[in-house]
Amino acid sequence: MNKFFVWLAGSPLATAAKVGLAASLAYVLANPDLLDLPPVVAVGIAAALPVVINWINPEDGRYGSGS
Repeated sequence: MNKFFVWLAGSPLATAAKVGLAASLAYVLANPDLLDLPPVVAVGIAAALPVVINWINPEDGRYGSGS
């Protein structure tokens, strides 16, 4: 599991995956039939997702235990 966290913290592909996940989440949250969230809330949640993933990751030197 540690190798995954290291990859997640330093790989450009992992960054692209985090941003893609956030964009997918924004699309789902913006669907008016699903949760009835205002679009600004959906965009805010999606924009925060990559930062939260970095913060949770203990191997990320910016926010995790390595900082």
